[in-house]
Amino acid sequence: MLFRYLIECKRALVLGIGGGGDIFATIPTRNFLKKMGIEVYVGCVVWERFILDPKPGPRPLEELLNIQELSETVCIGGADTVTEDGVKLQASYLSERLSEEVVLVDVTKGVEKIAKGLDEALVKLGADLLVGIDGGGDILARGGEKNLRSPLCDSLMLASLHSMKEANLLGLFAAGCDGELSLEEILTYISEIAATGGYLGAYGMTGEDAEILERLLKDMVSEVSKIALLSFKGFKGKTSIREGLWNVETSIISTITFYLDTEKTYNLSPLAKAVSDSKNIFEANKKLNQIGLRTELDIELEAQKRGARSYREIFKNKGLEKG
Repeated sequence: MLFRYLIECKRALVLGIGGGGDIFATIPTRNFLKKMGIEVYVGCVVWERFILDPKPGPRPLEELLNIQELSETVCIGGADTVTEDGVKLQASYLSERLSEEVVLVDVTKGVEKIAKGLDEALVKLGADLLVGIDGGGDILARGGEKNLRSPLCDSLMLASLHSMKEANLLGLFAAGCDGELSLEEILTYISEIAATGGYLGAYGMTGEDAEILERLLKDMVSEVSKIALLSFKGFKGKTSIREGLWNVETSIISTITFYLDTEKTYNLSPLAKAVSDSKNIFEANKKLNQIGLRTELDIELEAQKRGARSYREIFKNKGLEKG
């Protein structure tokens, strides 16, 4: 079913949709499409972890320097793209190392404007398809998972892709490696999507993918792709993330990207539905709070209030155990 999307595709945008670090999770899909003769742009949402960017929440385009706007919510950036207060994005480092421009998405302005902006950007780029890549798989969360900590960006982007007019699909890379959903939870949810006809296929990392990822990830903080790389080299078992606060199970499955139909994934996502009519990031956050969820934005606002620059400072008194 995946090839149904690719057969007529000449150019694609492969977009990390869970945050700034997810740009590294795009690389296996980027390489796969390029091998099929498809021209590829890569990009991500402009939202770095608070340990990299102390300002809470995602950055709007208005706070970025050295960009070329494609729409109200999408721009092209490069190695010299920084925030107005001097934070260099992980995407900018990737751009520098790949010698390629990157596409950056502003998620501050709500689902309707994100979707419209992505549609306009695809037209201007001459792209036939958007592939939204989530590193770790928490985009499949239903809300009751005990370790879920960052549901906001994923649910916003799933709702936005669902609202787009242009063709798109989802990719899930390194299942369970972000420590939020367990591998068993993710495989269960993928199977439920498959039961509705929403499973499109999968792609496993190659030696070339691993070689490129290793070069791109040097000195970066993106743990998900680093764990996938470790798994490619044969590691199987538990490894820790987020300053040792949580353990994740990794295996060769962590090197696979699973592709899913956007609409059928959205139909099974109460979180994406909850934020689907939100007009800005704070409204979307409030909607998730109202259904009992604490989000990554809540964590970052707390970090700012407490002057914290590490995960241990935020979670040390929360009674959290490694899981």
